[in-house]
Amino acid sequence: MAVSIPYIEPGTIGDYVSLRDLVAAYMDRDDLEAMIPNFIAIIEAELNRRLRTVNQEFKDIWVISDEAYSLPSDFRKLRKIHIEGNPDRPLAEMSPTAVPNLYSGEAGIPQGYWLEGRVLSLAPPPNEATTFRVTYFQRIPPLTLSEPYNWVIREQPDLYVWGALREAAAYIRDPDGLNYASGRFESAVEQTNLESRRDRWGGGPLVPSALKQVRVKC
Repeated sequence: MAVSIPYIEPGTIGDYVSLRDLVAAYMDRDDLEAMIPNFIAIIEAELNRRLRTVNQEFKDIWVISDEAYSLPSDFRKLRKIHIEGNPDRPLAEMSPTAVPNLYSGEAGIPQGYWLEGRVLSLAPPPNEATTFRVTYFQRIPPLTLSEPYNWVIREQPDLYVWGALREAAAYIRDPDGLNYASGRFESAVEQTNLESRRDRWGGGPLVPSALKQVRVKC
């Protein structure tokens, strides 16, 4: 009889169940195991507010024919949006209070946008169905038994571990454990965001080049 042995990629924790087992081992308290899924869910909510990484960026095409457009359920923050064409037309972010002073409400080619709740509004409203290319930050897919993987657990599993242990320490009112886990969690968040900025802009700081004098022959 063949026995199936789960494979865990070296350097990772594995999946959702493996994460729960590891957090339980760190806590070493049987009475808290039922709370671990709640601790993980709380950390996911915080990570959605604080992380802005290349792993969360999603490129999409929206076809909009009205002033208002309902945002996707996984939308967290808009990074850029432009009307597809030759040339492309990038839209500027606007304040809702400034719109009446800039646009009369008549339809045309959208020049700007603003966000209110889960709705994106355009100014001026499009006069026909218009194709937009967008890049936005996606919500982190929540870990569950049926969806045991996401990019965080594959690439930054320490965020989950120290975050869940921080919530456990807060739950049982353990100040020493709370301080220690909070420090490790904050460091992991900072390093994750920093790593993403380096991935986007390159490995080193931007260094201005020296000015050079150019002689022009008349």
